[in-house]
Parts: sequence; C-alpha cells; structure tokens
Amino acid sequence: MAPTQTIDQQRAFFEQYGFLTLRGVLARDIQWITEEFEQAWLHGERSGFTEQGEPNASALVPFIDARERLCTLVDHPSLEGILEGLLGPGYNYLSSDGRPYSGDTTWHPDGQWERRSLYLKVAIYLDPLTRETGALRVIPGSHLLPDSYAQGARSAASSEQLYGIPQSQIPCVALDSQPGDVVIFNHNTMHGAFGGGNRRRMFTMNLGRRAESPQQIEDLESYIAYHVPTWAGRVHGPAMLRTATPNRMRHLEQVIAHEGHLAGLRAQVVEKARAAREAQQGAVLSGSI
Repeated sequence: MAPTQTIDQQRAFFEQYGFLTLRGVLARDIQWITEEFEQAWLHGERSGFTEQGEPNASALVPFIDARERLCTLVDHPSLEGILEGLLGPGYNYLSSDGRPYSGDTTWHPDGQWERRSLYLKVAIYLDPLTRETGALRVIPGSHLLPDSYAQGARSAASSEQLYGIPQSQIPCVALDSQPGDVVIFNHNTMHGAFGGGNRRRMFTMNLGRRAESPQQIEDLESYIAYHVPTWAGRVHGPAMLRTATPNRMRHLEQVIAHEGHLAGLRAQVVEKARAAREAQQGAVLSGSI
C-alpha cells in the first residue's frame, strides 16, 4: 500500500478487503533474506508432506525456523509494528513454509475462521511477479465469513463446472510484487496464482491474534492440530527457540502453552504409518500384491 498510510488506515483496509501489500518494507534486507532462503532450501530436511499430511516433496516445513537469521523476521522492526497494528500486541507466531512454486495454484482459502479469531499469512516473494507471471491473486472481501458473498466466492474453485470459464478468469486483484515487498492476507481470503514459471521462490509466516476467550483458545488448539506437522512433536523449530529474545518469546509463549496435544497426534500418525506398513507387508507375503 501507499507509504503515507497510517497503521489505522492499513488495518481498516485489511479488515474490509482481507489483504495488504507493503511496498519495499524489506528492501534493505532482501539480499540476506534471499541468501538465507537458498541456504535453508539447500540444507533443510524436506518434510515430504503438506501441513495436512499429504505428499509434497517440494515443501520445507517449518521454514524460517531452519535458519537463525530468518527467525528474526518474527519480530523484525519493519514488520512488528504493522503486525501488532493488525493483530494486536503479543500476536502468535504459529508456523512457516517455503518452496519454489511451479505452475498454477488453484483458488483456495487457508482457513475457515469466523470473526472471533484472526489468522493471517505473511508472504515474502524473492522474484519479481506480475499477473501474467504468477503474482498472488485475491478475491477482496472473501474473508468475511459467514457473509453470503464470502461463501459464494468459494465457488471460484469450481469455475469451469459452474460458469464455464477457467479459474484464471475469475474476477480478482493481482498483487504484483518486487523483492522486498511483503504481502499479507487473511487465512479466509480466497487466493491463487496463474501463469507462473517453474521456480517462484517464496516463503510465508502464519500468525494469529493472541487468544483471550475460551472459544479463541479452542480455535488456537484446533489451528495447531490441523496446520502444524504432527511428526514434529512441537510447533517451533530448535533454532527459533534457541535464539529467542524476550521480545520474540512474546510471540511464541502462548503457542508453546497450547501445543501439548501434538505429542498425542504425532503418536497417532506414527501408529497409523506402522499399521499401513504391516498391512502392506502382509499383503506381499500373502501374494495379494
């Protein structure tokens, strides 16, 4: 958005339309950020799964937690004031992922949270992107669940069947970006990308408003259970915790206090995988496959 915007104006725009583009906010840092991205990608252990547990060999989850310097983005001076303006003091850092994207990304939201809780994604792109080359596209206002317009916007994912047009022709706003820009969007916002090349480098941070009510605590624990890789056993990576300053801990502490159920979920995943291996081995021995 325009550099003359106040925090209040940025928040008002974000609340109304569900996204925000910050021009050049990390321009002075983009060289080291790009170098750290390449090192994380080169040396990081691929999860082999998406947050939902489905195969995806080209994702690194968590991402910024793999590099000490990338961890500083959680409370980076150029971002923290803006994020606290959107989420409130002591916002929660939940997770991150990074990958070189390839091809189209179909229309989807990252969540279905009603207005008692707020989760958003901070996206940092390391290559120049336009509408024609894979820039993020959003449907403004599609975050305002349970509004009927926001519900209807979810039909974008079925545009060929419903309207006879490809998803790339759905009315939207394309968020052209240059390295150093930051894109922020509500998890409910319908978004996608079309026409990109085979290596669009980007990574994201997932953040949420600090939970206060029992209902918001329930949402936080549901978020952790659904989005955080259960094989990890905890939300944050070792480097994130080892190098955390008192200020950064403000953004980690509530999540740490509510991640205990991950161990049980991890045990379920391990047991399910073990049972699947045994079933396959039994089928091989019996000659059924």
